[in-house]
Amino acid sequence: MEHFVEFEDVCKYYQTGSVKIAAADHLNFYVDKGEFCIIVGPSGAGKTTLLNILGGMDSCDEGNVWLDGQNVSHFTARELTTYRRYDVGFVFQFYNLVQNLTALENVELASEICRDPLDPKETLRGVGLGERLNNFPAQLSGGEQQRVAIARALINNPAVLLADEPTGNLDRQNADEIMWLLEQINARGTTVIVVTHSQEIVDSMKKRVITMDKGMVVSDKRDGEIYEIQHNLL
Repeated sequence: MEHFVEFEDVCKYYQTGSVKIAAADHLNFYVDKGEFCIIVGPSGAGKTTLLNILGGMDSCDEGNVWLDGQNVSHFTARELTTYRRYDVGFVFQFYNLVQNLTALENVELASEICRDPLDPKETLRGVGLGERLNNFPAQLSGGEQQRVAIARALINNPAVLLADEPTGNLDRQNADEIMWLLEQINARGTTVIVVTHSQEIVDSMKKRVITMDKGMVVSDKRDGEIYEIQHNLL
């Protein structure tokens, strides 16, 4: 069976002086189309590296990365640019909004580089900001700014939405609201992969959870049941 997202023996190395560090150490896992997957693990486990490789923001040194039948790891620089623009939506811990643009203008700016963008106003209404279209980031709460960032990530109607610590700067109420919003986006058919260090979020959501440590997958759970453990840790 062909999976929507698949990592096959993926490795990523960094050199620190004479020490070679494996940020990704023979990663093997898959995510099916329409799935909601949470990736957890301590700092330095390789979570963000995994997301950056899948999102085309970094490359792997070994192995293959697949998204919807495309071998992302074999893309040229030009193909990666196209891939990032059209196939992937990225949400970060820091909202990275343009401060002198309104919420609507921030999303419109992103839509200008999309092949077939969604309607910016409707996308903002879809994340609950229909009444805040003309507000600047400084006039929005942290949770509202993250909603703008999510709308911006959705404007290209991505095949997969990647969220790296999307609640890291938010209080618990706003964090819960953002995770609920991501669930609604997933319910409409978008594949969602979230990286988080928050055990509270993991405990509150009945979703698939992949745990990483030292660049490897150490467990893969659905509804509390372990489905597989990477073979080189057995």
